[in-house]
Amino acid sequence: MKKAKSVALVAAGNLTDSFVSKFYWLSDRLGPVKSTSIRLASRIVNYLRAGRPVDSCAEFQACTLILVYVPDRMLPEMLRELACSRIDFRGKAVVLCSDGHDSSELVELRARGAAVGSIGPIPGFEDLRYLIEGDPLAVRETRRLVEHRERRGVVIERSLKPLFLAALTCTGSVLFSVVMAASESLRHAGVTPLVSASILERQLGRTLRSYVRAGRKAFPVPRDLQRQIRALAAADPALARYIEDSSRLAERLLVGRQAQVAGR
Repeated sequence: MKKAKSVALVAAGNLTDSFVSKFYWLSDRLGPVKSTSIRLASRIVNYLRAGRPVDSCAEFQACTLILVYVPDRMLPEMLRELACSRIDFRGKAVVLCSDGHDSSELVELRARGAAVGSIGPIPGFEDLRYLIEGDPLAVRETRRLVEHRERRGVVIERSLKPLFLAALTCTGSVLFSVVMAASESLRHAGVTPLVSASILERQLGRTLRSYVRAGRKAFPVPRDLQRQIRALAAADPALARYIEDSSRLAERLLVGRQAQVAGR
């Protein structure tokens, strides 16, 4: 007797190398696949080598988990179509597959009885770690779909994904700007790009190891910061302002954290 296909997929756009296609148990459990047309649904099924194309969300009634993976511009329309369907969402989980969006996008479906959640890849873990948030049923069903051996879901509470994304911003765009500022300072000092790259790599690794070992206690207080700023101001005023402002903000954050800890 064939095992029931408990997962439905609403998808559009390019699934080539998408994180959804790498869910470990998807090929075993995928049933109905809905897209903007039956033709596109068939293409998705052929690419995934799993599921069956359907032209109506009504085909999802027998599924426990409904995955939604569409481009941001198409998300409102797809969610409206789901919400207007005749599906009884009680006892079902609807999970948004997205790097940036979370289950707050699914409020209308939650009002109709669905357990809602979201899942997205954690950068740098090569499909071995996924961030999952949402209602208990959504979290449970999503973990069942992706977890196997070293593959794991990192679960956080509903609505807290923006805080996780803030960490990615700090280690992404914010850190990138700091690294660029350091690189520019080395360039003004006459250090060649090759040597500069090795210095930056060593210093970043050293700083990270210090923080992992000792936390905020390892904060390196800048030595003679004003002399550095004066020298930089002569070569690159904008860079001097950036480093001065960043150093002040970093010290303010550290002092504020220390005060919070002392007050507890």
